[in-house]
Formats: sequence, structure tokens, C-alpha cells
Amino acid sequence: MNDFYPSVETPDWVDHLPSQFHQVFLGVQVWQWVGLVLLVAVSRIAMLIGKRIAIRLMRTRDKYLPGEISAETHMATRRAAGLLAGVLVCYPLTGPLDLPPKLDRGVLMILEAMTILAFTMLAYAIWDTVCDSMASRAAGVSARAERLLVPLTRKFVRAMIVLVALFIAASTLFNVNVAAVIASLGLGGIVVALAAKDSVENIIGSVTILFDMPFAIGDWVKVDKYEGIVEDINLRSTRIRTFEDSVINLPNANLIRAAVENVSSRRYRRQKLNLRVAYDTPPDKVNALCDDLREFLKGDERVDSERVIVDLAEMDDTAMTVLVQCHFEADTQAVELEIRHRLISEIARLRAKHGVLFYPAGVGRLP
Repeated sequence: MNDFYPSVETPDWVDHLPSQFHQVFLGVQVWQWVGLVLLVAVSRIAMLIGKRIAIRLMRTRDKYLPGEISAETHMATRRAAGLLAGVLVCYPLTGPLDLPPKLDRGVLMILEAMTILAFTMLAYAIWDTVCDSMASRAAGVSARAERLLVPLTRKFVRAMIVLVALFIAASTLFNVNVAAVIASLGLGGIVVALAAKDSVENIIGSVTILFDMPFAIGDWVKVDKYEGIVEDINLRSTRIRTFEDSVINLPNANLIRAAVENVSSRRYRRQKLNLRVAYDTPPDKVNALCDDLREFLKGDERVDSERVIVDLAEMDDTAMTVLVQCHFEADTQAVELEIRHRLISEIARLRAKHGVLFYPAGVGRLP
């Protein structure tokens, strides 16, 4: 019997079983086959109990700790806890079966592999729980650092968990000298780095994004000819959904070399209109329009009242130009367009009210 199990002799009750149970089938006695079937059944029951315990613990966590956990993380935690409980219960029950050496080693290898898998899944789920909690608290603009850090660190730590699990599995299941493998990566890493130069540059780009934080998940950015909302930041690339609803994957190496404009980071959004006023309009009507429009803008709480300009700015051979310049406090393009709509509607209303004649070129040009 394998040394992993505690030294357990075959139970005395086995000797009292009918002779049919001592018959050999495929090198294993019938009572041992029955024991293996019962072992699977007990493992299944333990898995259900483990899942129930995980559900209770997650509910307690949701009740007393801040941060929301996604349904996927809840399910992953239940699966990991169930698998771990089902595997651990098998270790003390396998020894008394006194299986043949080859089968015993095979069963032990399966249990060890499942144990490594269960602990890996559990570590994955615990880390996802932490990341979900941090992400749920990073919904505001003030938490944009967390909105960038959480996705990248989530992927990085996941990769580390899988890497450690692979090393443990190689050492435990196949007796691989992990220390020698790690030492050999020194020379091999140089070769791999040269062969995967672009991948290394992309990883360096993701680290640069992590430290510089030019944008975060959910930000509206402009990169070269692309414009859209940042959906995901991976170790290799950044995914942007354009306003045409298409998805662009930009390598991170390109992002650290390109000029990235983060529209979402604007504190205010400048608006500039040039109203072409015909010379036939009496000056008092032009002044009345400017005064009312200036008062309208300063009265809007979403407009920076300290930077409102509504004045005659220039004149040429055809018309006078009233410069209307202000700054909107708008988080999204939809809010900006809503305020601009109200501004243009007010200009049209004041034009009709005061009888101001605009030059045929139009109400104004929106840059």
C-alpha cells in the first residue's frame, strides 16, 4: 500500500464476507470494487455538503462585508469548496480498501491531481472575491485607479496561481525537479524573450499603463483614428468598443507610443459658437440678446459661470460675429449634447424674441 495513506490493515469484517466478494475481477476483488463505488458515492455526498457550507459562508460574507460579489464568483467558490471536500474525504477511506499496488498508485495520483485542482480553483475563487469587492467599490470617477488596477492585477495573480499549481503538479505527480526547471529558465528566458519580442513589449506596455494610468475601464478615449469606450485591459492588448459598436483590440505596445486622449478625464467640455449677425440688426437688440444669453448660461448649474463669454468679437465685410464660449460640466457625451441642445434652442428663442437678424450663413458654426 502507498506510504501516503496511514498504515491500515484490511478490516476483519472482510474475512467474513461471502466467497463471491473475494472473487477477482481485473486483478481486483469484488469487495474492493464495491468499496470504490461507495467511495465515489461518499465523495459525491461530501461535495454537496462542501457546496452547502460554501453557500452559507458566502451569504455571511455578503451580509457583513462591503462589496458585491458576482454570480460567477459565487458559483466558482461553491464548485471549488465542493471538489475539495469530495477529494479530502477520500484519503482516509481509500487505505482500508488495500488495493493492489498499481491501482493504489493510480488512485493516489488521481486524488493528488484533484486536490491540486481543487486548491487552485479555491485560490482562484478567493482572489476573484477580493477583486469583485474592490471593483464594486470603484464605480466612481474618484476610484479610477482601482478600475485600472483591479482588472490587470486580477489577470496577473490568476496567471501566478496557475503557474504555481503547474509547478506543484509537476513536482508531486511526475517528480520533476522544479528548482532545476526554474534555474534553466534563466537562459531559456532570453531565448523566449527574443522569439516573442512583440509579446514582451505588450506586457511592458500593460505595466506602463498600470503605473501611468492614462485611462481606466469605462473611460472614453481617442487613440490615433480610433475612438470609443475602454472595455478591457489585458496583459497583451486593450479592447475598445467604438461608438459604431465595433470592437478594436490595440496592442499595449502601440498604446505607450501613441498619443492617447482621455476624454472622460476632462473636468469641463468647452463649447464655442460663432453667431453671424447681420449689420441690419440694431445694436440694442444685439446687446439684449448677448445679455439674456449670458444670464441663461450663468444660471445653469452645469456651466462654469466664471468662464462664460458672450460678446461681439469681430466684424468683416458681411456681418458681425458674436462669440459664445462656455464650459460644460459633463461626464458623458450624452450629457454634453443635452446641454448643447438647450443652449442652441435658447439662442433660437432669443433671436426670435429680440428680432436679431443672423447672416444667411447660419446661426453659427460648431467646431
